Amino acid sequence: MRDISAHDNPSATGTFVDDGPGNPFKTSHLPWNLEFDPAVAPTTTRVDLGEPWVVGCRVGRMSGRRRAPEIRDTPGEYVALLMVHHGTEILAQQGRSTEVPAGTAALWDGVRPVECFSAASLVKSTMFVPRALLAGAVPDLESVFVRTIEDSATLRLLTGWLDVSMRQTILDRDTAHTAGRMAVDLLHSALARTRGDVSDSREVLLLQIKDFLDRNLGDPDLTLDMVARANAVSVRYLHMLFQGTGETAREFLRRRRLERAQRLLLGSGPELPVAEVAIRSGFDSPSSFSRAYRTRFGVAPREARRQSTAA
Repeated sequence: MRDISAHDNPSATGTFVDDGPGNPFKTSHLPWNLEFDPAVAPTTTRVDLGEPWVVGCRVGRMSGRRRAPEIRDTPGEYVALLMVHHGTEILAQQGRSTEVPAGTAALWDGVRPVECFSAASLVKSTMFVPRALLAGAVPDLESVFVRTIEDSATLRLLTGWLDVSMRQTILDRDTAHTAGRMAVDLLHSALARTRGDVSDSREVLLLQIKDFLDRNLGDPDLTLDMVARANAVSVRYLHMLFQGTGETAREFLRRRRLERAQRLLLGSGPELPVAEVAIRSGFDSPSSFSRAYRTRFGVAPREARRQSTAA
């Protein structure tokens, strides 16, 4: 594996390219038992985006299985989104099978046996998402596994977003985390459209508003009135857009601020004061930040940092 990130920037996350001998999927994907066309050497490129990560790969004819041994060797529970750019891959899991041609996608479950097959060369990307990030936000998650997600504006936004992310050789951790969250939100939208829950235009507008909120987390004076005006909608419609997402617009903003605060608090070492973490995360005072952090994570910010340093 070749690391093309910046070695002198420990706070950065980089792109990793598997171009050595052997099976590159061992270091970039979840564990699989794979067979490749010996005439075509597979290559993969991985980039970490906070909790999720995405892998782009080129392979010839191939087949693969994930069974109990591979599942036991997997550190964590994940859901994987397969996006095919050239060729066709067939997925089979839990008695279902689906063809995933170029321009479409499909979701498979990382905690259950699964098989894949491609009869010819294949160019694809796979995004691996911690199961907990989807389970609470996608109603009836089981029903969307191994179902072809057809081409749509939202799916094209997602594949384009991941393509741009993978072209970055250096991403600071906060930017990488934001990129990953945006990708997961786009996945939510693509799945919602597949289920017929929302229209593309409404979901794209919601993603635009979430992106605006992410870019303005550090502004303690940000109000929902300002968010609505900046995105040319009424406050009432803003609240309607968040219906069905599992949280209100205000709850979304508070959660994102606390997630940023946790990254700053635990990833900056002792040199960044807790009061500065509060300011950068958009809280109007250290005391309000401390109360919100304790409510969300069950421990005060300073104690969380102490525990992280000790660990």
